[in-house]
Amino acid sequence: MIFEGKSKIGSLGILGIGTVSVVVRSEVGEEVLALKIRRTDANRPGMKEEFDLTRLANRIGIGARAVSHTKDLLLLEYIDYIELHAWFKSLKGPNRRAMAREILHRILNQCRKLDIMGLDHGQLSNLRKHIVVVNGFPYIIDFESASLNRTPKNVTTAAQYILIGGKMSALARRLVGVKKREVVLAALREYKETKSDVSYSHLLEELRLNLTKL
Repeated sequence: MIFEGKSKIGSLGILGIGTVSVVVRSEVGEEVLALKIRRTDANRPGMKEEFDLTRLANRIGIGARAVSHTKDLLLLEYIDYIELHAWFKSLKGPNRRAMAREILHRILNQCRKLDIMGLDHGQLSNLRKHIVVVNGFPYIIDFESASLNRTPKNVTTAAQYILIGGKMSALARRLVGVKKREVVLAALREYKETKSDVSYSHLLEELRLNLTKL
Protein backbone atom coordinates (compact mmCIF):
# COMPACT_ATOMS: atom_id res chain seq x y z
CA MET A 1 0.00 0.00 0.00
CA ILE A 2 1.07 3.57 -0.72
CA PHE A 3 0.11 5.96 2.06
CA GLU A 4 -0.31 9.15 0.05
CA GLY A 5 -3.29 11.45 -0.29
CA LYS A 6 -5.04 14.53 1.04
CA SER A 7 -7.01 12.68 3.71
CA LYS A 8 -5.28 11.48 6.88
CA ILE A 9 -5.60 8.67 9.39
CA GLY A 10 -3.16 9.72 12.06
CA SER A 11 0.01 10.53 10.14
CA LEU A 12 -0.84 8.28 7.18
CA GLY A 13 -1.99 9.84 3.94
CA ILE A 14 -4.93 8.11 2.21
CA LEU A 15 -7.05 8.81 -0.86
CA GLY A 16 -10.31 9.16 1.04
CA ILE A 17 -12.47 8.11 3.94
CA GLY A 18 -16.21 7.50 3.96
CA THR A 19 -18.87 5.95 6.13
CA VAL A 20 -18.35 2.51 4.58
CA SER A 21 -14.65 2.36 3.72
CA VAL A 22 -11.27 4.02 3.57
CA VAL A 23 -9.41 4.22 0.27
CA VAL A 24 -5.66 3.86 -0.21
CA ARG A 25 -3.38 3.54 -3.21
CA SER A 26 -2.09 0.03 -3.75
CA GLU A 27 0.48 -1.54 -6.05
CA VAL A 28 -0.45 -4.84 -7.69
CA GLY A 29 2.42 -5.95 -9.86
CA GLU A 30 3.31 -2.87 -11.89
CA GLU A 31 -0.20 -1.40 -11.73
CA VAL A 32 -1.31 1.23 -9.23
CA LEU A 33 -4.90 0.65 -8.09
CA ALA A 34 -7.32 2.06 -5.52
CA LEU A 35 -8.04 -0.25 -2.59
CA LYS A 36 -11.25 0.27 -0.61
CA ILE A 37 -11.08 -1.25 2.87
CA ARG A 38 -14.37 -1.81 4.68
CA ARG A 39 -14.59 -0.02 8.01
CA THR A 40 -15.27 -2.12 11.08
CA ASP A 41 -18.25 0.13 11.88
CA ALA A 42 -19.68 0.02 8.35
CA ASN A 43 -23.38 -0.72 7.94
CA ARG A 44 -22.62 -3.19 5.12
CA PRO A 45 -21.87 -6.91 5.50
CA GLY A 46 -19.20 -6.83 2.81
CA MET A 47 -17.96 -5.33 -0.46
CA LYS A 48 -19.55 -7.79 -2.89
CA GLU A 49 -22.63 -5.72 -3.68
CA GLU A 50 -20.59 -2.61 -4.48
CA PHE A 51 -18.29 -4.72 -6.66
CA ASP A 52 -21.23 -6.24 -8.55
CA LEU A 53 -22.95 -2.89 -9.13
CA THR A 54 -19.71 -1.22 -10.19
CA ARG A 55 -19.10 -4.04 -12.68
CA LEU A 56 -22.63 -3.52 -13.97
CA ALA A 57 -21.90 0.16 -14.58
CA ASN A 58 -18.57 -0.77 -16.18
CA ARG A 59 -20.45 -2.80 -18.80
CA ILE A 60 -21.90 0.41 -20.22
CA GLY A 61 -18.63 2.33 -19.97
CA ILE A 62 -19.28 4.05 -16.65
CA GLY A 63 -17.15 4.27 -13.52
CA ALA A 64 -13.68 3.25 -12.44
CA ARG A 65 -12.99 -0.35 -13.44
CA ALA A 66 -13.79 -2.89 -10.71
CA VAL A 67 -10.90 -5.37 -10.55
CA SER A 68 -11.62 -7.82 -7.71
CA HIS A 69 -12.97 -8.07 -4.18
CA THR A 70 -13.04 -10.02 -0.95
CA LYS A 71 -15.49 -9.63 1.92
CA ASP A 72 -13.66 -6.59 3.29
CA LEU A 73 -11.68 -5.31 0.29
CA LEU A 74 -12.54 -3.86 -3.12
CA LEU A 75 -9.85 -3.24 -5.73
CA LEU A 76 -10.57 -0.59 -8.36
CA GLU A 77 -8.86 1.22 -11.18
CA TYR A 78 -6.95 4.19 -9.76
CA ILE A 79 -7.90 7.47 -11.41
CA ASP A 80 -6.04 10.72 -10.80
CA TYR A 81 -8.94 13.16 -10.91
CA ILE A 82 -10.00 16.67 -10.04
CA GLU A 83 -13.42 17.49 -8.62
CA LEU A 84 -16.01 18.83 -11.05
CA HIS A 85 -16.34 22.21 -9.33
CA ALA A 86 -12.58 22.76 -9.52
CA TRP A 87 -12.64 21.75 -13.19
CA PHE A 88 -15.37 24.30 -13.96
CA LYS A 89 -13.39 26.99 -12.12
CA SER A 90 -10.29 26.17 -14.18
CA LEU A 91 -11.98 26.85 -17.53
CA LYS A 92 -10.51 29.85 -19.35
CA GLY A 93 -10.45 31.26 -22.84
CA PRO A 94 -12.87 31.39 -25.76
CA ASN A 95 -13.62 27.64 -25.71
CA ARG A 96 -14.76 27.48 -22.09
CA ARG A 97 -18.49 27.43 -22.93
CA ALA A 98 -18.06 24.64 -25.45
CA MET A 99 -15.98 22.65 -22.95
CA ALA A 100 -18.53 23.17 -20.16
CA ARG A 101 -21.40 22.10 -22.40
CA GLU A 102 -19.49 19.05 -23.59
CA ILE A 103 -18.75 17.76 -20.11
CA LEU A 104 -22.32 18.42 -18.91
CA HIS A 105 -23.62 16.54 -21.96
CA ARG A 106 -21.32 13.61 -21.20
CA ILE A 107 -22.38 13.56 -17.54
CA LEU A 108 -26.07 13.56 -18.38
CA ASN A 109 -25.57 10.88 -21.04
CA GLN A 110 -23.91 8.63 -18.46
CA CYS A 111 -26.73 9.32 -16.01
CA ARG A 112 -29.26 8.54 -18.73
CA LYS A 113 -27.59 5.18 -19.40
CA LEU A 114 -27.81 4.35 -15.69
CA ASP A 115 -31.48 5.38 -15.61
CA ILE A 116 -32.23 3.10 -18.57
CA MET A 117 -30.36 0.25 -16.87
CA GLY A 118 -32.39 0.79 -13.70
CA LEU A 119 -29.31 1.43 -11.55
CA ASP A 120 -29.68 4.37 -9.18
CA HIS A 121 -26.35 5.73 -7.92
CA GLY A 122 -27.89 7.09 -4.75
CA GLN A 123 -25.43 9.88 -3.99
CA LEU A 124 -25.67 12.29 -6.91
CA SER A 125 -27.81 14.76 -4.96
CA ASN A 126 -24.46 15.81 -3.46
CA LEU A 127 -22.09 14.76 -6.20
CA ARG A 128 -19.02 16.76 -5.23
CA LYS A 129 -16.91 13.62 -4.82
CA HIS A 130 -19.00 11.28 -6.95
CA ILE A 131 -18.64 12.86 -10.40
CA VAL A 132 -15.03 13.75 -11.11
CA VAL A 133 -12.95 14.72 -14.13
CA VAL A 134 -9.95 12.94 -15.66
CA ASN A 135 -8.32 14.62 -18.65
CA GLY A 136 -11.53 16.44 -19.51
CA PHE A 137 -13.69 13.31 -19.27
CA PRO A 138 -16.23 12.80 -16.45
CA TYR A 139 -16.29 9.70 -14.27
CA ILE A 140 -19.18 8.68 -12.03
CA ILE A 141 -17.57 6.84 -9.12
CA ASP A 142 -18.39 5.27 -5.73
CA PHE A 143 -21.32 2.92 -6.21
CA GLU A 144 -21.42 1.92 -2.53
CA SER A 145 -24.97 3.29 -2.13
CA ALA A 146 -26.22 2.22 -5.57
CA SER A 147 -29.29 0.05 -5.99
CA LEU A 148 -31.36 -1.75 -8.60
CA ASN A 149 -34.33 -1.81 -6.21
CA ARG A 150 -35.43 1.83 -6.29
CA THR A 151 -36.51 4.24 -9.00
CA PRO A 152 -33.39 5.63 -10.73
CA LYS A 153 -33.03 9.40 -10.45
CA ASN A 154 -29.55 9.92 -11.83
CA VAL A 155 -30.35 12.49 -14.52
CA THR A 156 -32.59 14.61 -12.32
CA THR A 157 -30.40 14.59 -9.20
CA ALA A 158 -27.17 15.29 -11.11
CA ALA A 159 -28.71 18.09 -13.17
CA GLN A 160 -30.31 19.66 -10.10
CA TYR A 161 -27.01 19.66 -8.22
CA ILE A 162 -24.94 21.00 -11.11
CA LEU A 163 -27.40 23.62 -12.37
CA ILE A 164 -29.88 24.42 -9.59
CA GLY A 165 -28.90 23.96 -5.97
CA GLY A 166 -25.34 22.73 -5.66
CA LYS A 167 -22.20 24.62 -4.76
CA MET A 168 -21.23 24.97 -8.41
CA SER A 169 -24.66 25.78 -9.86
CA ALA A 170 -24.29 29.53 -10.48
CA LEU A 171 -20.89 29.02 -12.11
CA ALA A 172 -22.10 26.05 -14.15
CA ARG A 173 -25.18 27.91 -15.44
CA ARG A 174 -23.05 30.87 -16.45
CA LEU A 175 -20.51 28.69 -18.25
CA VAL A 176 -23.14 26.58 -20.01
CA GLY A 177 -25.23 29.64 -20.89
CA VAL A 178 -28.43 28.77 -19.02
CA LYS A 179 -30.04 31.98 -17.80
CA LYS A 180 -33.34 30.78 -16.33
CA ARG A 181 -33.51 28.12 -13.63
CA GLU A 182 -37.24 27.77 -14.27
CA VAL A 183 -36.60 26.42 -17.77
CA VAL A 184 -34.29 23.74 -16.39
CA LEU A 185 -36.73 22.79 -13.63
CA ALA A 186 -39.62 22.46 -16.08
CA ALA A 187 -37.59 20.19 -18.37
CA LEU A 188 -36.47 18.10 -15.40
CA ARG A 189 -40.06 17.71 -14.18
CA GLU A 190 -41.06 16.48 -17.62
CA TYR A 191 -38.19 13.99 -17.66
CA LYS A 192 -38.94 12.81 -14.13
CA GLU A 193 -42.54 12.04 -15.08
CA THR A 194 -41.83 10.08 -18.27
CA LYS A 195 -38.10 9.20 -18.41
CA SER A 196 -38.64 8.90 -22.16
CA ASP A 197 -36.20 9.52 -24.99
CA VAL A 198 -38.37 12.44 -26.04
CA SER A 199 -38.25 14.14 -22.63
CA TYR A 200 -34.50 13.55 -22.38
CA SER A 201 -33.96 15.10 -25.82
CA HIS A 202 -36.10 18.06 -24.74
CA LEU A 203 -33.93 18.51 -21.64
CA LEU A 204 -30.80 18.58 -23.81
CA GLU A 205 -32.44 21.13 -26.11
CA GLU A 206 -33.36 23.42 -23.22
CA LEU A 207 -29.77 23.23 -21.98
CA ARG A 208 -28.53 23.83 -25.54
CA LEU A 209 -26.56 20.61 -25.40
CA ASN A 210 -28.21 18.95 -28.39
CA LEU A 211 -25.78 20.73 -30.73
CA THR A 212 -22.72 19.58 -28.78
CA LYS A 213 -20.62 17.08 -30.70
CA LEU A 214 -19.27 14.28 -28.50
